[in-house]
Amino acid sequence: MARKWEAIPFKSRTIKSGLRILTSSLVISCLSSQVFAAGFQIQEQNASQLGLAYSGTAALAEDASTGFWNAAGLSHIKGTQIVGSVVGILGSFDYDARNANSSIPNVPATGSNDDAASPVAVPSFHVATRFSDRWVLGFDVNVPFGLTTEYDDDSIARYVATKSKLQAWNFGTSLAYQVLPCMSIGAGVDALWGKADLQAVIGANGLIPDGYQHNSAEGWAFGFHAGVLWQVMPSTRLGLSYRSKINLHAEGDSEIVSQPAGAPINVFSVRTVQTQVALPESLIFSLYHQFNDEFALTSDVHWTNWSRTDVLGLRFSPPVAGGPGNQGIDTNTNLLFKDTIRIALGLIYNYDHHWSFRVGGAFDESPTRDEHRIARLPDEDRWWLGLGAAYTLNPQWRFDVGYAHLFFKNAHLEDNGPHAISGVPISAAHLTADYKSNANILGVQFRYDFV
Repeated sequence: MARKWEAIPFKSRTIKSGLRILTSSLVISCLSSQVFAAGFQIQEQNASQLGLAYSGTAALAEDASTGFWNAAGLSHIKGTQIVGSVVGILGSFDYDARNANSSIPNVPATGSNDDAASPVAVPSFHVATRFSDRWVLGFDVNVPFGLTTEYDDDSIARYVATKSKLQAWNFGTSLAYQVLPCMSIGAGVDALWGKADLQAVIGANGLIPDGYQHNSAEGWAFGFHAGVLWQVMPSTRLGLSYRSKINLHAEGDSEIVSQPAGAPINVFSVRTVQTQVALPESLIFSLYHQFNDEFALTSDVHWTNWSRTDVLGLRFSPPVAGGPGNQGIDTNTNLLFKDTIRIALGLIYNYDHHWSFRVGGAFDESPTRDEHRIARLPDEDRWWLGLGAAYTLNPQWRFDVGYAHLFFKNAHLEDNGPHAISGVPISAAHLTADYKSNANILGVQFRYDFV
């Protein structure tokens, strides 16, 4: 429920002391939020490959969405084509909290163990046009990074996280060139705009009730991508694609709201916060093999250099009081992500000229480590199982539908929040919990060829 915020003066020394505690506590949830800026890649960049568990992404080259996966694949577009898709993700993060503390030492947290997942819709739009015998131009609008988790205001996890929402929109341009009849290359540039809206409850002592904290930040970043597609033989293609690291600089406001007993809601702290996050580079190697007119195999090995995302920092202006000598608290959190490998395999069955069916599976490794996992992103390794179908109405229209279920490994976390640059803890907020997660994904897509 939306709250009306109004400011009133604070004169009590006791209250001011409590406010300093709350202000320092701001850093906990704010920095935890920035984990989403590093985020996890969203695989769902179309619906046509959802049933294949996104296998063969750099080699399949069946529609304009290949501009995102492997720009060289655009060489398979014959004229002008547009592709639009929406993929819905419904996840479940059931957790059992075994130990929780508020921001104040020795003040245990109590509350519900609610499901932290929220439904998410992932849209994408792709267009490609051939303008010569060898050249094809492509444009992509999609969401390569993003996540939504939401704990209730009375959740036992509320002191480390309540609501977290990230959207990272990519605006990509690609150009493909047919070097030889059996080989094409492609490259392009990416402009990424990211926005995060993040909330948490800040625990206080008996004199100062719980406060609320809201963060909003956004920024632009730029990168590039490149790829090659090799038709080894008429029935077999190999694809290799690379997406560069993107340094995302985000800036926004951090706002703390206090509710002293018997008083209305009050805004008492607004600051500018800045952070810079390295979104890692990735490399995909894919295979597409046509056994006959009916069956085809797709496979993928996807490497992501998450280990470069090891530490995240926040810089406040004006500084947050409460450090040594009442100096400002700029903070770091040690994520220590690890590199990941995603392996996927799929099978296509072409029933006739109209209908095609797909099945696929994948192992998707998480970059998080047990000792550095946080409540805003209780992620773990997962297995994919996908099913899909495509219907070609005529040479112009094709429609796809896909479904996948994700089986997550059980996750354990001990979330202690960030620390000052000096290494000194800045709050007593803590959560120890075990998570059981799964997700259902459903996507629809249209493709239109101008012929």
